[in-house]
Amino acid sequence: MRAVLEENPSLTARSGFHPGAPVKGFSASDIPQGLLQHKGHSSTLRLFLFDFVLATGIFFLFSVLWKTNLEPAFIAVVPVMICLGAVAASGGYRPKEDFLSLRFAVEHLMYLVGGAIASTAIISVALTYGSLRPPSRGLLLSWPIVFFGLSLLLRRALDSHLRRIKGTPTVAMVGSDAELTRLTTELTQQEWHGNTIRIDPGEISSPDQVFLAFNGKPDSALAIVLGPSVESLSMRQFSTLIGTHLGCAPVYTWEGFHEAHLKKVSLDSVTPDWIFQSGFRLGSKSVHEAVKRGFDIVASLALAVISLLPMLGIALYIKSVSPGPILFFQERRGRFGKTFSLVKFRTMSVGSSGGTTTLGDKRIIRGGGFLRRYRLDELPQIYNILKGDMSLIGPRPEWVRCAERYSQEIELYDLRHLVRPGLTGWAQVNYPYGQDVNDARAKLSYDLFYIRNFSLLLDFVIVVKTAYVMIFGRGGR
Repeated sequence: MRAVLEENPSLTARSGFHPGAPVKGFSASDIPQGLLQHKGHSSTLRLFLFDFVLATGIFFLFSVLWKTNLEPAFIAVVPVMICLGAVAASGGYRPKEDFLSLRFAVEHLMYLVGGAIASTAIISVALTYGSLRPPSRGLLLSWPIVFFGLSLLLRRALDSHLRRIKGTPTVAMVGSDAELTRLTTELTQQEWHGNTIRIDPGEISSPDQVFLAFNGKPDSALAIVLGPSVESLSMRQFSTLIGTHLGCAPVYTWEGFHEAHLKKVSLDSVTPDWIFQSGFRLGSKSVHEAVKRGFDIVASLALAVISLLPMLGIALYIKSVSPGPILFFQERRGRFGKTFSLVKFRTMSVGSSGGTTTLGDKRIIRGGGFLRRYRLDELPQIYNILKGDMSLIGPRPEWVRCAERYSQEIELYDLRHLVRPGLTGWAQVNYPYGQDVNDARAKLSYDLFYIRNFSLLLDFVIVVKTAYVMIFGRGGR
């Protein structure tokens, strides 16, 4: 019990429990066994066996198509097992994983591609080096892509099937009606399709009342969230929550649910000592920063070559429809608060007054809305990336005037300047275009999540989601 509370300081504060004090009124026998008995039967083993058969079948089918050598026979085992390990790493066998989410699809693909590269290297270098007929690298690199598509379809079909049997996934809020409304709004903004219910703190004194909250279907419970208004809990309530956490659904603090499911930081929990908390990755990722900078340079040069003709076409179009310069320069706030001049294609009439862009803004030139919607006006920022002012991935750089205002009105806003600003970022792919201080506050919660979870995996997810946003033109104005 003490360990649970030490790892959840917000629970400690609400319970009145202190790590050094003896725990009174609690024993393991107090945990409601009824909830533990209702833990749903996992289909993990069956899913693993199906994946094994599917992966093996696809691998041997591709070996026939590629007319490749599979001697010795154990060579076939290595890529299949590495592939299944990649599926496990992506959460493919994790209970209550949201297989319908874009995040899972991206991580599933990334791990399988990594597994394909790893298995190719192992077989080519370690197992068949010097062989007259090593396995085809085309086989080793191509078959996981087909497996990815089929296994993802399988999991999505399984997820839909379980929703019909167990009920729609439900998040329960232990707190006030206002907190439930706030949580429902945030889940809806992320296109989450499920139910939200409220449990009064007084209703968690017995397991029967917890069951009633989920209409007798505890398997539909995705999470139970303790709202900020829950100031104290009795040991009996903690016992019920522990049993629920182990047997029915994970129990989160308000802050923990934001990071685990909403993939953002609750600004209610951000205090001056937030950066010192465990799990903060930025300070220990110097290797990642070096790799990230190298990738920025290589990718920007490649992007410049690919987009050269489209940029020339855009420049000629702007010149033909609106008199004035083709490019637009604006002072933006960069890393560590330094100011730099951001460049982009001009999409507004010359002489337009500054300020935030609104929907249907009359200042936008003909065709400018299209450029903004699909982010094509941002292409000249390749120059800013090569210069070192920006990165491909990071919080979007704010106009200096707006940044100064937000710094005064939003507590700890300047924490977003700990990393280089980016051409795209976690806030941009998760939140629509912002135009006021409330939007800036909402986007800050995503920026801080990115800074806290600074990693190559998250950068890869952002790249894929950015492609999705550009293809479907979401969020631009």
